[in-house]
Amino acid sequence: MSAVLSCADLMAEAQTEYAAMPLETRTGHVVQLRNLLMLSREALKTARVLLEKLEKNAGNLDELEPMLRDLLLVIASDPKVMSDEMKGWPLGVFVRVVNLWQEATQAGEAQDSGN
Repeated sequence: MSAVLSCADLMAEAQTEYAAMPLETRTGHVVQLRNLLMLSREALKTARVLLEKLEKNAGNLDELEPMLRDLLLVIASDPKVMSDEMKGWPLGVFVRVVNLWQEATQAGEAQDSGN
């Protein structure tokens, strides 16, 4: 007979495996920048659209900041705190935070098999 699986345990394991990136704001709040795999279906859809737009418009600096801002609001555990924090950020900070988030939360995509 198989052991009974606990949904609470599975959720805890997923939160550990697909951990968020904590970001401390200048006011001392900690916002979790969530892994794509831990977003709701709707938030994931929005984040993917934004990431595709970012990829296509990487050279268009005028459009970059609003897209990065929107992405950070979608993945933030507390969008209000994140919105307040981002006021006055230069473009370089947006880019740096999103790059760090991508590195920290990169899902275990298909690994190069070496073949």
